[in-house]
Amino acid sequence: MYRRKYITGVLLVVLGILIILGNVGILNMAWLFRLTWPMIILMISGFFFLGYASRRPNGAGLLVPAGLFLALGVTFILGEIFGYRLMWPGFVAAPAVGLLLLYLYGSRSSGILVPVGLLLTIASVCFISELFGIWQVTWPGFILAPAVGLFLMYIADNQRHSGLLVPIFILTAISMTMFTIALFSLQGFTDMVKYLFGGILILGGIVTILGKPARRDTYNHDDHMPH
Repeated sequence: MYRRKYITGVLLVVLGILIILGNVGILNMAWLFRLTWPMIILMISGFFFLGYASRRPNGAGLLVPAGLFLALGVTFILGEIFGYRLMWPGFVAAPAVGLLLLYLYGSRSSGILVPVGLLLTIASVCFISELFGIWQVTWPGFILAPAVGLFLMYIADNQRHSGLLVPIFILTAISMTMFTIALFSLQGFTDMVKYLFGGILILGGIVTILGKPARRDTYNHDDHMPH
């Protein structure tokens, strides 16, 4: 009860300061609104965390919406500041954050890690693709995503079911094959590989020439003389 009072009070103070700064012209009201409404989402997340703290360990299910709203609030704040072109993958990762908290602090069922690994991998692929503009190369990461989830389940399971390794290896092999094909289909990449391979050979030759020759053990005849 005391924790809820303190968190609510701090949030209200922060919102009040932002509104006052906006009214006196220090902050633009439009910019202020863009940042304050995501704070409401973070406040909702905080109440779910407080609900878990007051009921634990029985209230572990509250961690799922708590982590979900936390990730959504952070994504909205970063999106309003830096733009949503790079931040939108956070919406994909948001459910994974809640499920990961449930696994860490509540249910230790390894099956929860399958959607966690899948969603986080998809979000990472989307973010990297948007950041560097390389969708034509990174799309095989979507095939790899379920393999990551299954692998997390495999390493978290105490029994280590070897049957999970079959789909993991198959999906990984397909993803890596598609990635290699997509990489080599890029214009100019083949020529770059040729030059890179030639440079590696030249570097290897220089290292071989400058390297110290291997020492040969001297043959000691005295050690092999019959006594």
